[in-house]
Order: sequence, then structure tokens, then C-alpha cells
Amino acid sequence: MIILNNVKFVKDDNELANSLFTNKTASGYYKRYKRQIKLFDINQNLIGVIANNVLGKASKLENGKYWYSYGTIDLIGEYKSYSKYNDEIMSLKTGKDSKGYIYN
Repeated sequence: MIILNNVKFVKDDNELANSLFTNKTASGYYKRYKRQIKLFDINQNLIGVIANNVLGKASKLENGKYWYSYGTIDLIGEYKSYSKYNDEIMSLKTGKDSKGYIYN
């Protein structure tokens, strides 16, 4: 499970079903690739991507392709501090925050 700004993302339907019976109800899905993580809403629509330690917003164009840009993803919302944003994004790559603490 990935948690971004207190919004939970799961990797598959099994993890989503398990999240319904805990206090960690998921709001979307994620898929890891070699150099990026794609974020999807609960209806499997692409909403964002994490690449090069940056969270980007995905917007679908008229031709069906996606445009990635800086911006607030509606589902995740705006971070109140840059350090929280940085710690969450960095922990996805290393498993630790900027101070070296294990991040859950």
C-alpha cells in the first residue's frame, strides 16, 4: 500500500478488499514500473505518476494520450509542507524518509 497525503493506493483488487475491513480503506490503485509509479483512481483512470522523485498530474488529451505536469492531483490534494511531500515520495524509492527513519 502506498500512502500519499493520507490517501491510500493499493496494488490490486485483493488488497483493496482487505482494506475495506480495516481503517485503511483505499481510494485508488498504483502500478510500479522500472522508473515510475502510475497512480489510478478507484475506477482505474490514470490520475498521476511518480517519476524522478516528482509527483506529476496526468491529464487525458483529446487524442487519448496523457499530458504530465506539475499540479495538485484532486484525489490526493495539496500538501501542507514540502518536507512531508519530499519524505513520502522519497520513501517510495528507499523505504526511508529524509532523516533515515523507516517509513510506513
